[in-house]
Amino acid sequence: MLPEQQRKILVYFIEEAKEHLQTLEQGLMNLQANSRDSEMVNEMFRAAHSIKGGAAMLGYDSIRRTAHRLEDCLKIVKEHPDTPLDQETEDLFLQGFETLEDLIQHLEQGDLTEEIGQMALQKSEPVFGLLQQRLTGVPMEPQPAVPANFSAQVLTILRQILALVKQGDGSERAQQVAALCGRLGALAPSIPTWQTLTQIAQKAATNPRVPLNKIAAVLLNELKRASELIQQGKSQQVAPSEILCRLASVEAATAASPKQIAIPLEPREAAKLLVAHFEPAQLAVLAKLLVQALRRPT
Repeated sequence: MLPEQQRKILVYFIEEAKEHLQTLEQGLMNLQANSRDSEMVNEMFRAAHSIKGGAAMLGYDSIRRTAHRLEDCLKIVKEHPDTPLDQETEDLFLQGFETLEDLIQHLEQGDLTEEIGQMALQKSEPVFGLLQQRLTGVPMEPQPAVPANFSAQVLTILRQILALVKQGDGSERAQQVAALCGRLGALAPSIPTWQTLTQIAQKAATNPRVPLNKIAAVLLNELKRASELIQQGKSQQVAPSEILCRLASVEAATAASPKQIAIPLEPREAAKLLVAHFEPAQLAVLAKLLVQALRRPT
């Protein structure tokens, strides 16, 4: 059971989302005519945007991603009012809308599981891809097939990896993590970018010069993010980061505690690098120093 406050927020989100769905349905049912009404198009765009924002805040990723895809397509209509729309384009919009409506209905009924969400995303991705192609004229790149619950399967294995890492370091444990990375690769054997990433993850896990707990955060984050991209049909965007490649290289990690490291400017990448190279006690001291520095008057 959800706490009372969370339950109230959820009820409010669902009621608001249903109102936004009505706005979308009214506009999409006769899109060929309504597309010339800029105010109507703006209302539809705002409705999809609002659902996306609420779902993101509450952590309902399948709803967020579906609303985002619908919002992107409506944005094209909004910014290019002269885009020709035919019945097939209108039907594709309605199919995308129906996916969003179904997900919100599952949420209202209390049975929106991760598997249901992933299956809906897998089913709707080709629809949105074709819709975007018709709106922009840019052909959709063919994507290798992956299971409907690909991301869910990946998460299950990532949880197993995390459980092993929490047990501590050791060559045997590192080999077990590497074996799980191999299982991840087997989930999508036809996607070269995924194969490259999981193979580098295996090398990083078994690098004898880097403790397993130092690579865990980088490893788990990159594999999770990559699985989400693949589920969205964006496998070409999957690539191991420079940090993960460095952790997988024995030559780049010859010193267990390097005296100097180059910190990237991007905060998230910087954090990953610090976690990979610093002991927990060092990170705690660094955090205190950063807080002190922020409190100083400029």
